[in-house]
Amino acid sequence: MSDDPRYVIRAVVRAPHGIAGMVRASLNTDFPERLTEARRVCLRWPDGRLEERGLRSAAPYKNGLLLKFEGIDDRDAAETLREVELVAPFEELPKLPEGEYYWHQLRGLRVVTTEGEEVGVIADILRTGSNDVYVTEKLVRGRRREGPLIPAIPDVVERVDPEEGVMVIRPLPGLLD
Repeated sequence: MSDDPRYVIRAVVRAPHGIAGMVRASLNTDFPERLTEARRVCLRWPDGRLEERGLRSAAPYKNGLLLKFEGIDDRDAAETLREVELVAPFEELPKLPEGEYYWHQLRGLRVVTTEGEEVGVIADILRTGSNDVYVTEKLVRGRRREGPLIPAIPDVVERVDPEEGVMVIRPLPGLLD
């Protein structure tokens, strides 16, 4: 799937649901109401093509959504939507409060300690019960290696600067061992 830096993925169609053209989608957003209240959405196909399409209904279902699109009226048509992403332009995202960031702003940031030691780059983010965890990776002898897991807590994260492309951490004892 395309990694177009101008768009954020809100959901991904996973499979048809039933025989009337509905699909199940997994969520990639903390704001599912932006989809459940939407009447039109932007779809990004696996080839990178964008298409605006009407959304007849969107309802919570298990850990995702059940969606019904205009013009998709049977299971075969719903099957064609498998792995299609529901995306939104970054500029349409609401501003977050000071000190909060969207995940796309954090992925790729260099992580360094307050002493200037390079830790790695944020490759992924895990959502846990109490706080997010940043998955880092670094290049070792030209190969990507998993780095330490960084808890997203104030005791560890000193400063985040997406414009500078860096996150400064104050590692707890044993974190980088």
